[in-house]
Amino acid sequence: MENLVVRNCRKTCTCNYAAQSSIPGKKYLDSFTTCIAPDFVDYEGDNPGFYLIAREVISMNPNILLITVDQMRFDHLGLKGVKGIRTPNLDRLGREGIHFDRAYTSSPLCTPARLSLLTGQYPSVHGGYSIGVTVDPFPDRTLPRFLGEAGYRTALFGKTHFVARADEITHFAGLENPPLEYFRNHTGPYAGFDQVRMSTNHNINGRPSAHYGVWLEEQGLDYSNWFPDVRGRHDHGQTGTWNIPLEYHDSTWTTNCTLDFISQNKDKRWFCWTSYNDPHEPFVCPEPWFSSVDTAAMELFEDYRPGEFDDKPSFYNIAYQTGGWPKQMKHQMMGVPCASTRKDLNGKEREALQATLGMVAMLDNEVGRILQTLEQNGQMDNTLVIFTTDHGEIHKHHGFWHKGLFAYEDCQRIPFLAWGPGVVRRQGSINALVNLVDLPRTFVDLAEIPVPQGMQGVSLLPLLTGKSSQIQDATMVELQATKNICQQTLITKHHKLVVYRDQDYGELYDLQYDPDQYINLWSIPQAASLKAELMHRFVQFNMKKEGHVHDRRAFA
Repeated sequence: MENLVVRNCRKTCTCNYAAQSSIPGKKYLDSFTTCIAPDFVDYEGDNPGFYLIAREVISMNPNILLITVDQMRFDHLGLKGVKGIRTPNLDRLGREGIHFDRAYTSSPLCTPARLSLLTGQYPSVHGGYSIGVTVDPFPDRTLPRFLGEAGYRTALFGKTHFVARADEITHFAGLENPPLEYFRNHTGPYAGFDQVRMSTNHNINGRPSAHYGVWLEEQGLDYSNWFPDVRGRHDHGQTGTWNIPLEYHDSTWTTNCTLDFISQNKDKRWFCWTSYNDPHEPFVCPEPWFSSVDTAAMELFEDYRPGEFDDKPSFYNIAYQTGGWPKQMKHQMMGVPCASTRKDLNGKEREALQATLGMVAMLDNEVGRILQTLEQNGQMDNTLVIFTTDHGEIHKHHGFWHKGLFAYEDCQRIPFLAWGPGVVRRQGSINALVNLVDLPRTFVDLAEIPVPQGMQGVSLLPLLTGKSSQIQDATMVELQATKNICQQTLITKHHKLVVYRDQDYGELYDLQYDPDQYINLWSIPQAASLKAELMHRFVQFNMKKEGHVHDRRAFA
């Protein structure tokens, strides 16, 4: 934010001065529409009657940088005390901005969560209820379209996954099986973005495609040794180091695309979604990041406790014992995505964790490169930076890997950092309940765009400015794993209620005393009144999340 001077303002009230600047390099505010807290105003002693607004005052219409990673645990941050790695750049965001320690995804699967970020709607509204689903018709009124109409340049680099993976290339191009050459000359528009450069594969898992694949070919490289699984088969059981040179890794490429965009738009307002594929499995990591992990300090999560699923819905135990799912939980020959016991990783748990932490350290370095470019381009003071993920990763806690139907904090809770001098007031870690679905509402609020009809979530602006410590007393996570099973989770300050649409069973946990969710209170008589209270709040929350409703314009 530029240094702004208010003339003759000694009070925190609405004012309307149209002053002429006599201070070189400073601009006057012509008017205020909101009061400024007293601690936001510093007196300029050399210029009696003039006050400098401190950097913490919110800057409206800022640049917006949304950085997402794929499948990252909420506690895989140095500031959370994870042992084995350092994340200095991410820790800086949390230390100088806000670390939301009670942040949740809208859905613990890629496509529904990413569509929530694109639309500001829960999966039950936008329709992309699971991975492998392509919404038709695809949403037209998206966040980047709203921002673009307000004058923002918009771009997305890296992973999209708004539709089924099998449809991604065709969906972007509007052509059946477009050749790789197509992506050399086409970078959008797509999904409301002016510019998109896609990378569609998770490290060694399949041949590089889309814009990242074109870029690799332009380097004149034989990359068959880096991507041995060129037929696109899923080989998620591989762990350890990956021999790709760091300069050709798709996370490096995604950052480079971002840096070019930032540098090319120094004099424009912009919204950039930087979307990394890591640290999603396969659990492989390039050097030097794999070896950067302190394996002696690294701690595995507690595995399955005998009998821990006895008070939970039966599918927990069935899935653990068999690695499969009951017939009634399948449709179209596909089981419930994506949680698994991953027997193929037995004996490889430490190497898998080392690779994961190595990827997180690598991503932290990429974030540092972006922050450095913002500083060099003079864009630090008017850029909001959000760092988060689409969902978490269980990582063999309770005996399971990955994400999906199991309503654990491991896959529902997410890292969430907000930073930006002049945009975010420094607060450190706070426990306010926030959700991915709240971000689009926040961004349109910052851009001073009228809230679009049907946009759900709540604006985080009062939290960003420090005007409020809480904005909602509950949030929700949705998962319709298949057509036959629909799960909704209500999360409050101390409790978690899990309701299944077509079943009488459910789950209820006291997160204050049982944060790892070993004791299901759903059927315990002593918890009956608590369950009834939370069921009432569950119904109210579902009624409230219908989205923004416009005012009536006439009697009829």
